[in-house]
Amino acid sequence: MPALLTATAISGCGLFGSKNSAMTPDQQMAAFIAHEHRTRARNQGLQAPADDGKAKAGIYTSLGTAYLQDGHPRQAIRELQRAQQVDGSYADAYNVMGLAYERLAQNHLAKQAFEQALSLDGKNPEYRNNYGAFLVNAGDYQEAIVQLKMATVDPLYSTPQFAWTNLAQAYAGLKNFSAARDALNRALYLVPHYPPALQMLAEMDFREGHVNTAFSHLQVVLAQEPDNPDALLLAGQIAAQQGRNTEATALWQRCVNAAPYSAAGKKAQQLLLQQG
Repeated sequence: MPALLTATAISGCGLFGSKNSAMTPDQQMAAFIAHEHRTRARNQGLQAPADDGKAKAGIYTSLGTAYLQDGHPRQAIRELQRAQQVDGSYADAYNVMGLAYERLAQNHLAKQAFEQALSLDGKNPEYRNNYGAFLVNAGDYQEAIVQLKMATVDPLYSTPQFAWTNLAQAYAGLKNFSAARDALNRALYLVPHYPPALQMLAEMDFREGHVNTAFSHLQVVLAQEPDNPDALLLAGQIAAQQGRNTEATALWQRCVNAAPYSAAGKKAQQLLLQQG
């Protein structure tokens, strides 16, 4: 199945001239984010007080998010703990902390963090989606469906295709493939040619023997994501099944080149060895 889809805020990093040359990367990041907060406040005609707890919590949360996106969940957690220390009601910090703990396979702490985020801001659809994706990974499909449905019906949710695709995975976990297809079709109605939804449809079609339809979906995915290892692996399997061995070999080699240590990359290496 395609990866579950979660959402975190993205913060940039930049330098403000030579005076920053002695600053550590952490200090540069924090300074940049603080600058963004002040600029946004000025643009809105507001004054951002230097000692405002929420502003400081936002800085630490943005820094923690950047660490998480760079693959450093432990450093992320340290920054998020700082955010919680200055403002224990800052819901974003708990949401991102849930993602960080999940990355470390500390599911009990992740669950606590997601639930705390929702207790502080129960109307936030991104928190519902992230918690729902976590529950799918944990195998709690019924509760995942409850959370993800709440995200999908929120008219203010800017990325509902995330929740619909995650909802499809929850239904698939319960072997309710009809409902899974309905959810994927809804995601594709909202965002045509959406790669994660198309890839999941391809996997379902392949299992059901509709290999031509599956391959067509994968072609659309690979046109957008040419280095998608899961799509390359499955496309190669379909090509091999249809006797197009040269094409299968090329697809599996691309898979290995794109992500040699991923599950898909390792499987592709095995298939290449079997081909001789």
